[in-house]
Amino acid sequence: MFKLESIKCKNCGSGLVVELNDLVTYCTSCGSGFEIENGELQPVEVNFAAAAVRSDGEMVYKPFWLVRTDVDITKRKASGGFFDKMFGDKPQMQFSLNFYIPAFDCDVETMKFLAQTFTAQNPAKSPQKYNAKLTGFVYGKEDAKKLCEFILISFEAEKSDTIKEFEFTIKYNSYEILGIPFYKNANGTMTDGMYGKTYNIR
Repeated sequence: MFKLESIKCKNCGSGLVVELNDLVTYCTSCGSGFEIENGELQPVEVNFAAAAVRSDGEMVYKPFWLVRTDVDITKRKASGGFFDKMFGDKPQMQFSLNFYIPAFDCDVETMKFLAQTFTAQNPAKSPQKYNAKLTGFVYGKEDAKKLCEFILISFEAEKSDTIKEFEFTIKYNSYEILGIPFYKNANGTMTDGMYGKTYNIR
């Protein structure tokens, strides 16, 4: 047996919209965000990116974890991967990297492509507060950490025949939720408002 309880914002007392299996909720009244941990609301920063491209269809915001990190590559024997492209033939072994990890449900290939594209481009230079709906959080903070590692490895494994040894550590400095604008298309796909790419996500 279970009971339904209304969830209210800890800062302003407004009702919060929580979908089934949501791990984060956002208050459209005051802009406060909360991660749901063991039934408790823990504060988390929530901001939104401004759309860079326009498209037809209703604009919605999809949640991403924006994870600010310091990466230390402790061993690397590879060539032709992400780090060569970013830093040249002698890539830095220590650097800061902002990961953009989809917090919503999508297939692995779409998640990987979105995370790689947004992490490499770092599109949201000046995130801001909007009075907008933001739901569908299926990945929490711990999930985001694991996905950061997956994305870092996938960057270097772009050319599987060149990677030989790759070891690293990641220092996680901060976590926040970033709402990325997407446009709903008539055929059920979505187009992102940053680069205008279309995906089979809902």
